[in-house]
Amino acid sequence: MPSTLIQLPAFDSEVVHAQAAWPPATWRNVPSLEMSQAWLPTPESGLLPARVWLAVTGSHFVILADLEDRDITTTARQHNDPLWEMGDVFEIFARHAGRPEYHEFHTAPNGVTLDLRYPRLHAPRTEGVERYMVEPHFSARVHCEPAQNRWRVAVEIPAARLVPREWLTAPSEWRFSFCRYDCGPDRAPVVASTSPHTKADFHRGEDWLPFTVPAFSVA
Repeated sequence: MPSTLIQLPAFDSEVVHAQAAWPPATWRNVPSLEMSQAWLPTPESGLLPARVWLAVTGSHFVILADLEDRDITTTARQHNDPLWEMGDVFEIFARHAGRPEYHEFHTAPNGVTLDLRYPRLHAPRTEGVERYMVEPHFSARVHCEPAQNRWRVAVEIPAARLVPREWLTAPSEWRFSFCRYDCGPDRAPVVASTSPHTKADFHRGEDWLPFTVPAFSVA
């Protein structure tokens, strides 16, 4: 059964990051999603904890992520750099269950983002993903805390930027997945996901977790 997303009255990423508690008290009823390596019989020894919270407001999907990281790094410089090749990255996959297209959003520890829109599941990527790159459809606020071995992300995604507005006026089912690349010097990245993937392919939309989403308030 899909989980029903909790609707929050409002969301302000700057206020969220100012809170000592993570997530803040207004998120106390939002369950966390834990990242794992479901495709492996035993997780890699370098796998570090990562938690994600997903909720909605009247107009946005809102996401918080808490990523443990012993060597926070990225060489990303500008929007739509290939972040997964440049260091640590937090990834979001989103698709309305009744629509063919899906979106992929990346955030690096320095706040640089990558935004991709695919026309359908299993769209070809063998020649790269440049053809799917778009201008920003979301905003991300990042807070790095190297002394605590972690970085945190607060994301806002306007629902009306993902599907036509008529698809938002009634409750609907969506699929989401949250993933990460944990990179470091002289080692391969350690990857993880909230989805029960049978192999390390984050684009396997059939594995993404289902959520029932309340109707949005759209003009």
